[in-house]
Amino acid sequence: MAHERISSTAAWADFSITSLKGIAVLLPIAGVILALWLKPVDVNFPELSNENVIGLLTGLIVIALFIERAVEVFLTPWRGTKSLKISKKVKYEKAILEKQDPDSASQLSDTESQLLDFKGRTRTIAFLIALGLGMTISASGVRGLATLMNVKECSVIFRALDVLLTGALLAGGADGLHKIVAVFTSFMEKSAERTKSA
Repeated sequence: MAHERISSTAAWADFSITSLKGIAVLLPIAGVILALWLKPVDVNFPELSNENVIGLLTGLIVIALFIERAVEVFLTPWRGTKSLKISKKVKYEKAILEKQDPDSASQLSDTESQLLDFKGRTRTIAFLIALGLGMTISASGVRGLATLMNVKECSVIFRALDVLLTGALLAGGADGLHKIVAVFTSFMEKSAERTKSA
């Protein structure tokens, strides 16, 4: 039973990976064709100051924290109770197995497989809710690329990609954005040190 569930999950994961690979190839091709067809406007990159970038990313981090908390509030009453029940059942079964046969206690039981499947589905639902919220917030005016590059007039495809990228960043959570801030600040510090030493 557990083997059948794991194999069907593995088959679905293989299908999902294949679909994502196809999308990853087709999306850039379609984007390039659409961009060339719309005759894109040249974008001039302004000089980015530390304060502007860190200010924008800090704002995005706060929004990402709001999204994370909202997703948690949405999912806890819906999925939390069942997750707790399955977790308690796993602990109970493990305790019985350890008393009967300590060697077999390390094997994956049907209930543990069920818990892993449940957690995987919950993560997928959380990601989809976060992505939907992130893209909706981005579409309503919170843009990452346009703000950094100070672009007022831009093509439709640039705006669409900006919404997509900003929404994905917001859906990824505050930790990912915090890493971007850390990488950016360390890069700027190293650049400043190199300039002083030169």
